[in-house]
Amino acid sequence: KGRSVNTMTTKETELQREMHEMAQETAELQEELSAEKNRLTGELQLLLEEIKSSKDQLKELTLENSELKKSLDCMHEDQVEKEGKVREEIADYQLRLHEAEKKHQAVLLDTNKQYEIEIQKYQEKLSSKEECLSSQKLEMDLLKCSKEELSNSLKATTQVLEELKKTK
Repeated sequence: KGRSVNTMTTKETELQREMHEMAQETAELQEELSAEKNRLTGELQLLLEEIKSSKDQLKELTLENSELKKSLDCMHEDQVEKEGKVREEIADYQLRLHEAEKKHQAVLLDTNKQYEIEIQKYQEKLSSKEECLSSQKLEMDLLKCSKEELSNSLKATTQVLEELKKTK
């Protein structure tokens, strides 16, 4: 029995020593676990802060993007409106230019007709003057012929008179 008690006491001492070692290991593991938990909690907190910061940045960027889209839409609408006005102005100028060209053509045609009428009048006057000159030339030729005939007749009469004077 003494040996068995002794063996039991040795085993109990050994068990107590093993339990003490296990308690120390458990305490160390708990400290490690606590340190790891604290480290992970810190990292998790940093990650949560980063996520929150990223969400805030995303909100800001989304808002800025939305504002830029609105601004771009407004600019696009303004551009489309300005292009429409420019097209209208161009169409208006083209219409006015076309009307001005038509008026100019009408004025040119009218002026050309007036010049043609004036030219025709001058041609008629010229023809009339040429006819008048022709008839005057003809009359002058007739007068020259008559003058020559009279002159010849006068010479003949003068000769006859001289001969009659001589015969008398």
